[in-house]
Amino acid sequence: MEILLVGTFHLSDTSDLNTLSEKDKSKYGDSDFEKLAGDLAKFQADQVFVEYPFHLQEQLTSIYRSQEVEEINEGFKGNEIFQIGFRLAKMLGHNTIYAVDWNEQPEESIDLGLIAEGQSKTEFNEIMNRIQMVIGKLSSIIQQGDIIELYKYINSHEYTVNDHQVYLDLMQLDDEIGFDWVTKYWYYRNLKIVRNIKKSILPETKRAVILYGSGHNYLLKQQLEDDKTIKVIQYGDWSE
Repeated sequence: MEILLVGTFHLSDTSDLNTLSEKDKSKYGDSDFEKLAGDLAKFQADQVFVEYPFHLQEQLTSIYRSQEVEEINEGFKGNEIFQIGFRLAKMLGHNTIYAVDWNEQPEESIDLGLIAEGQSKTEFNEIMNRIQMVIGKLSSIIQQGDIIELYKYINSHEYTVNDHQVYLDLMQLDDEIGFDWVTKYWYYRNLKIVRNIKKSILPETKRAVILYGSGHNYLLKQQLEDDKTIKVIQYGDWSE
């Protein structure tokens, strides 16, 4: 089967680093997300997978089927699942949208923030600052206001590799916290996500879209393609 992998910024409040500022987010409205969803719809996916807790599938289905009801949380209406995922699935006439996330604390709690207080704090801060610089480089694309160009770029090979380098650098810090966090939480989380995706693929599915925070792109592609029956296409490389 074919999977179109679409990394996204988080559009609602989150601690994730792949998040646009309020000023930048304000540049994109309903018509922009409709345009992006319309482009993704050309892939003609049979299923759409999103970053929502796997064990809350029934809740997500309920929200999806009643999205016009006023009681839906306003914060949820602002995030990428609603703005992009729901629009896409509705365009395709899907009865539901699929929750595949796992984001829980490992048995042994690992606080990445402790590095900022430890022996590797200088190197850690340099890594964090580099992330902000990369996001800052997007400003020229954001100023142009073309949402498809923006999403093509954050799903490009260049952006994905540079983003993943952060995790590789964290593993090399003298603090073992960085190594433990990347291996016991970050890699573990992505393996759980891939497991959930594969559990959720219907027998008749030939094509699917995965909409996820762009920081996951590298590992999701790598781990999904370990299954030789799956071909992953990054949105940055895809054309109809």
